[in-house]
Amino acid sequence: MFNGVGIRRRNQPISTMSNSRSATGHESVGLMLFNGLILVLFLTRFFNVAESADHGETLWIVIFWLIALLMWGIVSWKSAASIVPLGWLGVGVGLLTGGHVVSALFVVANSGDKRAAINLAWEWIGVATGWFLLRQQCRSVAFRRNLLAGLIATGTSIAALGLYQHYVEFPLMAANYGPMFDRLKVANPIEAAIIRKELAKENIPIEGPALTLFEKRLRDSREPLGLFALANTLGGVLSVCLILAVSISASLWQSSNHTKWWQLAIWVAILILLSWCLLLTKSRTAWIGTVVGLGLNCMLTRNVRLIGVSWRLVLGSIFILALAGWGLSRFGGLDKQVLTEAPKSLQYRLQYWSATVQLIRDHLLLGVGPGQFRWHYLFYKLPEASEEISDPHNLLLDVAANAGLAAVVGLLVILVFLVKQVSDLGGSDKLRESRDSCVELYFVAFFNGIVWVAFLFSGADDRFLILLPTVTMIYWIIHRTLREFRENSREIAMGWVSATFGLFAHLCGAGGIGMPAISMLSMALIAAVAGSRFDLVKSGGQFRFENAVIIGAISLGLIVGLFVTGVRPVAVVNEKLITGDQLVRKGMRDAADLEYRAAAAADSWCAEPSRRRAELAYRHAEAEQFRSNESFQTAVGLMRDAISRDPTSFRDEIRLGKWWIGRWQVTKDVKDAEEAAVEFERAWFRYPTNASLMAELAIARNSAGFGKSAKEIARKALRQDAINHERGHIDRYIPDQTRIQLESLCDSPPERK
Repeated sequence: MFNGVGIRRRNQPISTMSNSRSATGHESVGLMLFNGLILVLFLTRFFNVAESADHGETLWIVIFWLIALLMWGIVSWKSAASIVPLGWLGVGVGLLTGGHVVSALFVVANSGDKRAAINLAWEWIGVATGWFLLRQQCRSVAFRRNLLAGLIATGTSIAALGLYQHYVEFPLMAANYGPMFDRLKVANPIEAAIIRKELAKENIPIEGPALTLFEKRLRDSREPLGLFALANTLGGVLSVCLILAVSISASLWQSSNHTKWWQLAIWVAILILLSWCLLLTKSRTAWIGTVVGLGLNCMLTRNVRLIGVSWRLVLGSIFILALAGWGLSRFGGLDKQVLTEAPKSLQYRLQYWSATVQLIRDHLLLGVGPGQFRWHYLFYKLPEASEEISDPHNLLLDVAANAGLAAVVGLLVILVFLVKQVSDLGGSDKLRESRDSCVELYFVAFFNGIVWVAFLFSGADDRFLILLPTVTMIYWIIHRTLREFRENSREIAMGWVSATFGLFAHLCGAGGIGMPAISMLSMALIAAVAGSRFDLVKSGGQFRFENAVIIGAISLGLIVGLFVTGVRPVAVVNEKLITGDQLVRKGMRDAADLEYRAAAAADSWCAEPSRRRAELAYRHAEAEQFRSNESFQTAVGLMRDAISRDPTSFRDEIRLGKWWIGRWQVTKDVKDAEEAAVEFERAWFRYPTNASLMAELAIARNSAGFGKSAKEIARKALRQDAINHERGHIDRYIPDQTRIQLESLCDSPPERK
């Protein structure tokens, strides 16, 4: 019998299915192996950068989810399983994930960044597959406990890494690279080139707004990132783990007669780690999500009363909060800007939301497609806004902008389901669930060991070599405390519900549902909520041979499709680009061009190989002082090929415009300046509030002899620059030398505040 996939004997009542002990040894081993695989696949998401999914770097996880689906179909058929009915929750998840997939396919069929769209379409298919399998497995008490232990262990390990980043790693980086940034500002061209080369080796931006922002963050902030690219993402994950950990701790405290002191000590340590790192992220949205989740949990457990609250509890809570606040301020974790800049943060979000609403009105039915938001948003970006955001920082607007109306309906169905669960839990009696075995723990550790060995031999981030064993150890400790805890009661189910609402509250101000790690976390929480109430739902029927055939055909078809359209082209392109870059550094330009050409042929949707080839051709033409028109036209043609593969980005047109201006500076041919103006104008149409772009366009138009229009655009650029200075958007300032040129084009330049 396979408890986790809903397997039971014919005519056996569902309510006794998860507690049956009559399974054969072979079936039990298969169940534990399958449960371990599912759990490790879910947790693996948190050890990959969530923001890199559009590049196809995590498609291998999707393949394993599809393989797991194939395994589930075979196992369910062999064991005469009964599947968990999906109901309205399944409809909601299907609309949410399916809406993103359909929107991505629409981009592929029309125009846009097709490679990002198809990669994210597969990621959403992986999310849907993961949710389906988790929904089946979460019927089992044992699996839900494993999921709980694994999630909290992962969050605790990443929190420890975050503390190390805040107090050790980031201060060392500031000490090492701060002097290099200072020297770069006053260095001569030769020394500046050497410094930029050193920075580039560490993947640090070497010019433009990206360099300004990196330097500012390095000097002024120490927010931990964990394994993510944003502190907000880390904050959201830690918030979920903290809410769950508080729920467990409260249950253990209430059953203190059966709880040993070392168990409470372990959970106190976990709570301290999670809370401390969460506060250090300075993620206000994650803090709000935590308050929402813990408040809902207290309300459901009916432990919060205006009258009759223990004065010791109140005073103790005030003392702990005061001590934590003092400690964080003393060690640099909190400062007054965290609170004083909260209105400014809200103002920024209102700007994002206002522009996004305009975008949604123009793309109501299907949205702009996964991975396309940033470039479409720039057309609607308000003049006073700064960041070129990749999502609207709001859950509902994020779904509507990227996937359209159907996905929004799916999200609303899911929210209605969650509200209903709150109502059911608030009015139900205490539920008691049976104690489970910890044998599955060894299979989870086994899979973790496999992943650890894979990272060891793949040359991946060496932090994984410490984190993965740490996760396994903490998981074992947590599982031990849960195994000793006999009453996995209604409070634990309320912990899942509260964590889900806490995460959604965070996403309403931070966004990020398009990141596979965050969307998979949301689906796992929803599956756990539904699984903890499965005793109230009827069976979906016995799994038949025809079902196994359908599941097998779908799984195999998706695996082949993913390999052909995703995994293989992404892998080939990455390999060829790396090889080409190495050849460029060795000065072997022709050999590098062949590698880039092979990469472009391997993936007709990816623009990067054509960009690299265009850069090589332009450097060659520039080195020849543009004596050969053929070399320059080759560079232009290759860049236009890149634009055809990624027509929504404005940066390729800017690059082309700069190339034409570079040629004009040598040839002084008016036609070259005219071509530059045409390219800058195309980019300006896509990004109408970019002051630097307007400045480039004004100078190009003036060079081409269009003085009147150049003067008008120069005034617009100066007005936008004045807004940027007024708002303090230092990464958007026009350089002083360029500003002088613009002012010389204008009769009466506007005053800058």
